[in-house]
Amino acid sequence: MKKNKNFKVKNMVWVTTTVALLVIGVIWANSGLMLQSSISDQNSGLYPMTNGSVMNGSGGNVMNGLANQSQPSSTFAPSGANGSPITALMVQEGISHVVSLIKPSVVGVFRTTAQSQEKLAYNGGLSYIPSFKSGSKSEGSGVIIDPRGYVLTTFQTVGSDTVVNVKLFSAKDQSYQADVVAVDKATDLVVLKLRAQGKFPAVVLGNSNLVEVGDIVFAIGSPFGFSQTVTMGIVSSHNRSLTINGIRYPDMIQTDAAINQGNDGGPLVNIKGEVVGINMATFMPDNQYSGIGFAIPINDILRFINSNI
Repeated sequence: MKKNKNFKVKNMVWVTTTVALLVIGVIWANSGLMLQSSISDQNSGLYPMTNGSVMNGSGGNVMNGLANQSQPSSTFAPSGANGSPITALMVQEGISHVVSLIKPSVVGVFRTTAQSQEKLAYNGGLSYIPSFKSGSKSEGSGVIIDPRGYVLTTFQTVGSDTVVNVKLFSAKDQSYQADVVAVDKATDLVVLKLRAQGKFPAVVLGNSNLVEVGDIVFAIGSPFGFSQTVTMGIVSSHNRSLTINGIRYPDMIQTDAAINQGNDGGPLVNIKGEVVGINMATFMPDNQYSGIGFAIPINDILRFINSNI
C-alpha cells in the first residue's frame, strides 16, 4: 500500500499547533496568577525581602512580628484603589511628628501693662490679627527662632511695651520676662530676648519662596487664650498684595488654616516642620471668621532677624 505523504505532514502540523496552544495557555494562566499575587501583596503593604522574609510598609519584618502583633489584622488587608489604612496611618504619623517638633518652640506673649478693652476695628474686614484680651490682660503668640532665647512676634502683640512676659509651654508653663530688642516697621514684626540663660527649643526656618498653592500648612498659637492650638489648612494663595493701615505688603501668604485673636505672631509651618511665615493678618467682614488669614513670608524678614540676634 502506498503511503500518503501529504496526510502525514498535515497530521504533524495539527499536533504541533495543539501543543503550542496548550503551552501558551499554561503561560497565560501562570502570568495571571503572578500578577494577582503581586497586586494583593502591594495592597496589603507586604514586600519581599532578599532573605526570603516579608517586610511591611513601615519597615517592620512581618515574619518576625506575626507572633507578637499589636495591630488588628485588618490593617494589612487591601482596601481598594482609593487608599489603604497603612497610608492613612503614615499620613497621621507624619502630621503628629511635625506638630511635636514645632509646639515646644511656640510661646505665649503677655503684655506687662494693663490693657483697655477696646473695640476691634476691621477696616473693610482686613486687619492685623489682634491679641486676645481678657480683662486687663492681653495675650498673643510668638516663636523661638534662636536657642539663646530670641523670640519673633508681631508689634500687635507687644504694642508700645518694652518688656513683656513670655510663657514656655514646653517647660512646665515656665514664664520669663523678655526685652523688646528690635522692631521692623516695614513688616510690623518684633524680636524679643528672654531674660534667661540656657538653651531653648528653636524652630527651623524654611524657604518661603518654595511655597506653592495647595501646600499643607499648620498655624500654631494661642487663639482666644487656648494655648498651643494647632489648625491645619492649605496655602490658598501666595504673593498676595495687601495694604494694612497704610503699609503695603507685596507677597503675603494666604491660608485657610484657622487664625483668630491670639494667633498673632504664631508660626505658619509647612509639612516638613519648617516655619515659612508669621501669622499677622486676617480678613473678617462684619467681625466674622471667614477662613482667610495671612502670614508674612519668612524670607521677607530674614535680614531683619539676622541683624538683630
